[in-house]
Amino acid sequence: MRNIIRGIGFLILSLVVGEVIKRLLTSRAGRAILGRAGHPELATLEGAGEASKKIKQGIELARTLTMEPPPAVSHVQPPTGPRWARIARDASEMLLATGGLLKAVSDFIHDDEQLRKRFENLGARME
Repeated sequence: MRNIIRGIGFLILSLVVGEVIKRLLTSRAGRAILGRAGHPELATLEGAGEASKKIKQGIELARTLTMEPPPAVSHVQPPTGPRWARIARDASEMLLATGGLLKAVSDFIHDDEQLRKRFENLGARME
């Protein structure tokens, strides 16, 4: 029951924080700060939506990190097999996790570059 309440709390938190970030970025003060920081494309609705989506993903990550692990089963035997196979399995799990993290970062950079190009095209059309 406690996990359900925690999940609902994180869902509501992600929605509220996402909306607050979107409103802050598209406000007059947000546009001015982002313009001075060199990221005026984040002050558009598309940019604010992408930033909001990334914030929600961060909150989802925090939720998964704060979840209680399942209870340990004491009757599980350690994995059998040669030592090199266990080391290879452990190494592959770490590489898989690292690859997922690197993919998330590269997706963010790719989305940022696409948004910059759209903003540049929009600025060229307005001139």
